Amino acid sequence: MKYKSIYISGKITGDPNFEAKFRKAEQYLIEQGWNYWYIVNPAKECNQKWPWWLCMLKDLWMLRKCGFIAMLPDWPQSRGARIEHEYAIWKKKVIIYINF
Repeated sequence: MKYKSIYISGKITGDPNFEAKFRKAEQYLIEQGWNYWYIVNPAKECNQKWPWWLCMLKDLWMLRKCGFIAMLPDWPQSRGARIEHEYAIWKKKVIIYINF
């Protein structure tokens, strides 16, 4: 599953429309041919009642199993997405920058 998974990264905290944005990214990836891959959508995985740091731990746990990461356009404005980006570089994951 490691290399057949792609993780979506972008701004969640402070974005009231993050769920719709991540769903749109998931649909975009499917339309671009990623439909045979497991798409990891962290907007679906974390409980919004959890503290930020606990969601980040879970997100990094999910990201470690993926071979690819898709960065949404707003990722530079997100502390968490910047951490995920640095982690992806460190672990030599393939980074895709989505611009829709």
